[in-house]
Amino acid sequence: MKRFFVTTAAAAIMCGSAWAAPADKPSHESPVAGTNSEAMSATKDTAAGLVGTVSAEMTTTTQGFVTAAATSDMYEVTAGKIALDRSQSPKVKAFAQEMIDAHTKTTDTLKGILSANAIAVTPPEHVDSRRQMMLDDLRGATAADFDHRYVAQQVAAHKEANILMRGYAKSGDNAKIRTFARQTDAHVKQHLAMAQSLAKMK
Repeated sequence: MKRFFVTTAAAAIMCGSAWAAPADKPSHESPVAGTNSEAMSATKDTAAGLVGTVSAEMTTTTQGFVTAAATSDMYEVTAGKIALDRSQSPKVKAFAQEMIDAHTKTTDTLKGILSANAIAVTPPEHVDSRRQMMLDDLRGATAADFDHRYVAQQVAAHKEANILMRGYAKSGDNAKIRTFARQTDAHVKQHLAMAQSLAKMK
């Protein structure tokens, strides 16, 4: 019994340290604000969204789901912090803060499920190349283009998250995480509606 608690505690520490790590890839250098082309960023983000949608539709394993969910949360929190710093819209800033709070909570909840149920998966320590590119599109956007780029990404990201959560809730291989996915999807849908409303205002 004692050995079990030591193993579980070690797993919790490993999961916590992974999610607490900086979202950007090691030694990554982001572009300077104002150096990106909005047309090019829009094209890249659209392509990234298509790849993400296909990936989300195919995710049914616990490792795949945890990786996707953790990466999504790291992207959302980091993008939200960038928006708080760069957005010129109080409404966009308010949305960004809500995304930071919501996705931090989602991360903590999922970490708790993994630890409490001794689920042996390894979450990523940094965002993947696709999300890194999206974050770079935000950081490199001009001041005039930033809000539009952030909101467009948020609409696409929450559509992808909806597919991920809905799919795993239906066909995932772990009952505890299926419940988490189903419950989280309700919030994802709310956030998608909020992002879509912001998009109509731009």
